[in-house]
Amino acid sequence: IRTRFGMLAPDEMASYVSVDGHLIARIVLRDVPRANAKSALASLRGLGVAKLSMLTGDKRSSAAIIASEVGIDDVQSELFPEGKVAAVKNATEDAHQNQPAWDKVVQRVVGESMTRQVTMMVGDGVNDAPVLAVADIGMAMTDGTSTAASESAQVVIMNDDIASVPRAIAIARRTKNVMLQAVLIGLSLAIIGMVAAAFNLIPVVVGAFMQEVIDVVSILWALTVLFDRGESA
Repeated sequence: IRTRFGMLAPDEMASYVSVDGHLIARIVLRDVPRANAKSALASLRGLGVAKLSMLTGDKRSSAAIIASEVGIDDVQSELFPEGKVAAVKNATEDAHQNQPAWDKVVQRVVGESMTRQVTMMVGDGVNDAPVLAVADIGMAMTDGTSTAASESAQVVIMNDDIASVPRAIAIARRTKNVMLQAVLIGLSLAIIGMVAAAFNLIPVVVGAFMQEVIDVVSILWALTVLFDRGESA
């Protein structure tokens, strides 16, 4: 077979076709990365993602070629689903242990970390379902036909486009920032109004009216996140 068809590349596999016991053809299969995978990973790094890893059940040689094409340094190959689960669990534990000291203090005081590092698993197959469930954030990519991964994930990308992963992170960060800004603006204006009312600087009726204005301002500011949705996307 090798003499007739030639050697396979490290990232290729083959199916052979025979008729009446005679070998007549070979079908060569090769995994290729998504066309926009490299640019999507570059966008993730631009957003400050500290580490990108590839978990796959493919053989090591094939996985290494794909990883080098898209720019991933950490590759764990030839993994069964339970191996992927263990890898994500280990990464999650390491991320939580490497929190900044100040963040650990905040977590002990308020019972929840405000800026802790998290792990996010992105998958599109049935075998990825248990892995998505154990990650801090599970993100499933689907075209609507795969339901197992979608049901175990916290975030579902319905257009099966890997470029939507950094877009989702950017939108989430923008939404969080605007939410905090709206709360702080509302509290600041409310405190100013209460101080002014306490010293009789404004009438009671004006104070009540100002409270309604403050609520409207906070809501309108929160709605500004919708204006940047297209830009973030």
